[in-house]
Amino acid sequence: MGTEGNFKGKCALITGGARNIGLEIAKALASEGASVAIADICDDLKTIPYGLSSTEDMDRAIKEISLFDPKALGLTCDVRHENEVQALIEKVLETFGRLDILVNNAGVNSLYPIEKLSEEAWNEVLDVCLKGTYLCCKHVIPHMIGRRQGKIVNIASVAGLKGLGYSVHYCAAKHGVVGLTRALAVEVADHNINVNAVCPGTVESPMLKGLASQVDLDGDPYGHFSQGHLFQDRPISPQDVAQAVLWLVSGKSRPLTGTVINVDAGWSARA
Repeated sequence: MGTEGNFKGKCALITGGARNIGLEIAKALASEGASVAIADICDDLKTIPYGLSSTEDMDRAIKEISLFDPKALGLTCDVRHENEVQALIEKVLETFGRLDILVNNAGVNSLYPIEKLSEEAWNEVLDVCLKGTYLCCKHVIPHMIGRRQGKIVNIASVAGLKGLGYSVHYCAAKHGVVGLTRALAVEVADHNINVNAVCPGTVESPMLKGLASQVDLDGDPYGHFSQGHLFQDRPISPQDVAQAVLWLVSGKSRPLTGTVINVDAGWSARA
């Protein structure tokens, strides 16, 4: 995907970076020479049917990233809260002196029919996925404007392109992320800032078993949730998503902004 050292001298912040897609993005950037900070909640949420990252996950993640970036920084942050996001950005800038790349990866999901979807469940998904993306962009953009450069990638979902049952809150959040991406791209283009989104399909992840248990699903969770994929024999891995992000934050994607790249094995191609 690039040459070693392609991002030397750059600094990247990845939210939801303690495991899975976020961690693979962080490792990919660090392996290409970037200084990397990861942020994660390191706590669980009441309505989310699977465990979120833990302090142990964060420690393991930093050890893995440190193989490429000995100065890798791991910070606890709940992106739903502006004071925590502001403190996060300030700490990254204090530590590295710059912030060139922001990857808004923090996200959660749950499955509820709308008549059983509580306000709390709605808020937890919308606030992490959409409000968190807005807050991180809000506090990073002034720094990028000041330096007249920056790359932002928002991790949306195929749920940001299509309607999915039992997921009105998640679809609303991810459609919002896609809309935010396009609007922000227009707003900051004159400042030489690229804003793009990646929409993964079903990705191998810790959340699948939790979602499956929530709806009493028997059998292979990945097989069930990936039924829309055109390539049934090619499971999407976190590394696949990381490679798309790596390209979007590189110089090779210079003309792209307001673009949505679908890493979904063709799911979005279906009518």
